[in-house]
Amino acid sequence: MLDLAAFYAPRGITPEDIRQMSLGDRAVLRVARARYYEDAVNIVAAGIGKAYTPKEERNGEE
Repeated sequence: MLDLAAFYAPRGITPEDIRQMSLGDRAVLRVARARYYEDAVNIVAAGIGKAYTPKEERNGEE
């Protein structure tokens, strides 16, 4: 539960709110957190890939 509180407290969901949730609701929060981190990793990876791709291979993109 503390892992959820640490992630969601800055986003406006208090630890008390999480404590009062059902196990199913907490599971939804865990899945949402996992998707958030997965998206963040994919965005960073795409940015790094684009930064290291030579300009000739980008098909005119800048």
